[in-house]
Order: sequence, then C-alpha cells, then structure tokens
Amino acid sequence: MLQTIKLVIYYFLYQMLFTSLVTLPSIWNQLMQNGGDLTAYTEAETSTNTIGLTMVLSGIAMIWHLIHFKYVKFNLKSFCEIPSRLIWLSIPFIVAGMLFLNLCSEFLGLPDLMQDTFIAMSRNVFGIISITIMAPLVEELLFRGAIQGHLLRKGMNPWTAIFIASAIFGIIHMNPVQIPFAFAIGMIFGWLYYRTGSLVPGIVGHFLNNSIACIQMATLTKEDMNTTTIEWLGEGPTYALFALSFVVLIGMFLYLKKRLPAAPEYKEEEIIHIVKE
Repeated sequence: MLQTIKLVIYYFLYQMLFTSLVTLPSIWNQLMQNGGDLTAYTEAETSTNTIGLTMVLSGIAMIWHLIHFKYVKFNLKSFCEIPSRLIWLSIPFIVAGMLFLNLCSEFLGLPDLMQDTFIAMSRNVFGIISITIMAPLVEELLFRGAIQGHLLRKGMNPWTAIFIASAIFGIIHMNPVQIPFAFAIGMIFGWLYYRTGSLVPGIVGHFLNNSIACIQMATLTKEDMNTTTIEWLGEGPTYALFALSFVVLIGMFLYLKKRLPAAPEYKEEEIIHIVKE
C-alpha cells in the first residue's frame, strides 16, 4: 500500500506545483495591467482562466512520471494489443453503467460543489482538453494501471484490488456528487482492466463519459443542467429508463464475463522494476 499512497501524493503534488507555476504569472500580469493595484485582482477570474492549463500540465507531468519510472507500460502499441471487438463490446456496458449511475446520482441529490468551475472549464480550450483527454489518460494510468495493477501483481484478490483502486479514485474527486459516481464507474473500468489486461477500454469509456459531460456543460444553461430527468421526462419514463439501464448493465456484464478471454495472470515476477526516483 506504500506505493499506492506515494502515487496519490505525487498526483496532488504535481497539481500543486503547476497551480503555483501557472497562477503566479497570471496574478503578476493582472497586477501589471491594473497598475499594481492589488484590490483589482480577482481570484475567481484567475482560477477560471488558469485551472484548465494547470490540469493539462500536471496531467502531462503525471503521465511522464508513471511511464518514466515504469509504474505502467503504455505507448501507442498499447492501443493495438487489445482486439477492437473487445472495445466495441465494452461500450454498451459502459454506457449503460453511465446512464444508470447518473440517474442514481440524481436520486441521491448530493450537492455539486464544483459545478461552476467545471462549467467555466468546459468553455475554454485548456479546460476542454483537461476534462476530455488528460483526465481519462491520467486517471486510468494511475488508478487502474499503476495502483490496481500493482495490487493485482502483489497477489491481492481481484475484487479487493478493484474496490481499493475505485474507492481512492472516488475519494480524490472530493466533490459529494462525484464521489459515489466515480467509485462505481471505477469499478466498471477496473473490472474491464482486470479481465482484458488493457487500459484501453477504461480510457475509451472515461473519454465518452467526460466528453458527454463537457458537451452538456458547454451547451446547456445552468438551470437546464440542474433540471432532473424526472422533471424532463416525468416519473414513469424516468423509472423505466432506470430499470432498462440496470438490465442492460447486468446483461452486458454477464455477457462479457462469458465472452471475454480469461483474465491474464498478474505475477509478481512480471513487474518491471521501478527505477529509483
């Protein structure tokens, strides 16, 4: 577990480092534009203009860290190591899970403390890149590849390893509405990684989930986003959709469990030795 804790610390340290590197020049620029008047500086404006760039840069740094120090093995060939058929089979499973979990989130009614920030990010280039590209890559390499993969190779029970990696994945979002959703969707991505030995299905699913959310945030008003499915469709259609998504989710899980090849062996001796940092 020490490696898991260390990687989570690095994840936050890179974010803190690049937040400082990106924010300080922005503050300086605003001060120069306002003749050095500190009262003219608005922290909210700076954060919305720089958070996307911060996440992109910290994401690149984290990906470099994971690959350079051999926590994961991932390159362009990784996208060819899994048959495209398996990816296509995974998509309806993932989409059904996304729909089911989104409806569950609505029923729970948990507060979204980051809504304004994400809306702002979805309307600038760096924010879009960080949400739709960097987050899927970084989070799948870290939580599925480095953390879950390490636990599996240590001989941990697969479902325990999936649970731990998904729980950490949920908690690090630190946003009430995201925590249970991230945990549950992490279980789906984690199971796909365990069964296929590839990060690609999770990356594709993560990209789909974040891209759909980004499009909604960029095109809908805040009032529309806060309108629940029940308010849009009514109780009957919403509960029918909820039941249908659950049936498809379970059905696709059972289908994939039967059709996917046996899970690859995760052996301790197959770990690439990590160079000293």
